[in-house]
Parts: sequence; structure tokens; C-alpha cells
Amino acid sequence: MACLALLSAACGGSKDAASSPPAGAAAPDHLVGLHASDITKGFRERGLVCKDPVLEKDTWHYVCESSTPLVQYRGEFYAKVPGRVEYIRVLVAQSGTAKVELAAPLLAFLANLRYQDADPDKARAWVEQAISAPGQTAFGIARFKVSGDLTRLVFEVKAAGSEW
Repeated sequence: MACLALLSAACGGSKDAASSPPAGAAAPDHLVGLHASDITKGFRERGLVCKDPVLEKDTWHYVCESSTPLVQYRGEFYAKVPGRVEYIRVLVAQSGTAKVELAAPLLAFLANLRYQDADPDKARAWVEQAISAPGQTAFGIARFKVSGDLTRLVFEVKAAGSEW
């Protein structure tokens, strides 16, 4: 499995590290450069089954899920149109002894997303730390938030200017 070494020695990145858009520039309301098909493809490659998107008011809601008796994966995201993804949320819930190896592939996929001013190396390092010390930070135009613990871990990515 192409699982990144999510538990390897985390170097760089900090719980509250942030980079922001240049002064005076309005933060975009979507993750510029990211398309809905990039996300659904990545979810499918990691074994999730994606449903057809549903229009909720003026925003498309995409849901991809998979589960076994020991782990449940749910990835969902919202986009005004397929090329304007605003918010992504992933939940990994585990029963029994929770293992980072079960959450790592999905978390690494999100950290590796390519959007304007993305920094996948720093994002992965931050996520590695956030698994045991949840928090939030920013990378380019995206805001990252990890909450919960390995039994119920939530990872959110949203555009800095989004209302989500």
C-alpha cells in the first residue's frame, strides 16, 4: 500500500503554524486548482465507495464511504461546481484497539492534495503531529483542522475564504 510514513519522525510544521495570503488579497472561497474528480478518485483508490453528488441549496454534497467491523471511513466534501471545492471532511472511526495504520492512507491523501500554494511535505508533517495533538493550522489557501483521537478522528480542510 502506498501509505506514507505518517508516523515517521515528524519534522517541521507545528500545531499553530500558519501561512496566509499576501496582505490586501482576499482569501479565495474555494481550493483553487482542486477538482471534485481529484478527490473522488483518491477516495476510490483507497477503497471508499462514492455516491452520486446531491445538490443541497446551491452546493453539491459528495459522500464516499467504506466500513469493516473494525473501522469506518467517511469522506465528504462540498463544491458549488466541480472545480470549486470549498470544504472537505474525513472521519475515521475505529473499534477495538485503534491503529494509526488504518487512518494513515486517507489522512496522507488529504495532506497531499494539490491546490494553489499547497505544501504537501509540511502538511503531512503537521498531520503526523496532529494525530496525537489535535489542532488547526493553514497551508497556503487551505485551513486544516484535526480533532478527536484515533478511535474517532476527524480531519477537515477548507478554503480560507469559505463560509464553512
